Amino acid sequence: MSQNEQKLPSSLLYQMILQDYEAPLDKSLSYDDALFVTQSRIIRRIASEKPCVIVGRCANYILKNRPNTISIFLYADMPHKISRAVAEYGIPAAKAPDIIASTDKSRSDHYFHYTGLQWGDSRNYHITFDTGIIPIAQVTEIIRNLLQKEINESNQS
Repeated sequence: MSQNEQKLPSSLLYQMILQDYEAPLDKSLSYDDALFVTQSRIIRRIASEKPCVIVGRCANYILKNRPNTISIFLYADMPHKISRAVAEYGIPAAKAPDIIASTDKSRSDHYFHYTGLQWGDSRNYHITFDTGIIPIAQVTEIIRNLLQKEINESNQS
C-alpha cells in the first residue's frame, strides 16, 4: 500500500472506495481523503481476517472498537531518532533533524486531520514505549510475551 498509494489512478481509487458500503461518500472527496477511506477499508478487512501488525495509517483509530486489538505507539527523543534514521535509513546525520521534524509534523497533521486527535498522545493508545530507553527488540519481546499470555489465558477459558 505504502509503495503504491501515490500511483493509484483516481478512477481505480474511487472504484475501491465506492465498494466500501460503511463509508458515506460521494465523488467530491479529495485524493487524500479517498486514499484514507481506501486504506481504512483495507485495514478493517485485514484485521477481520487474521492476526496482523499494522504500522501507522491511523490504524489505532480505525480499529479502536475492535476486540482483541492492541494499539502501540513508539517514540524517542531527537538524538535517538537521528541515530536510528542514520543507521536504518541511511539519512545523513546533518539532514536528519530537519527530515525527522518534517516527517513528524506531517504524521501529526495527517493524524489530526483524520481522527481529530493528537498524534502520540498516550491516551489514544493502549501502550506506549520510549525506544530511546527500551530498544525496539526488547519492545517486540514485551509485546510478544503479552500477547502469548493473552492467548494462553483465552485458551484456558
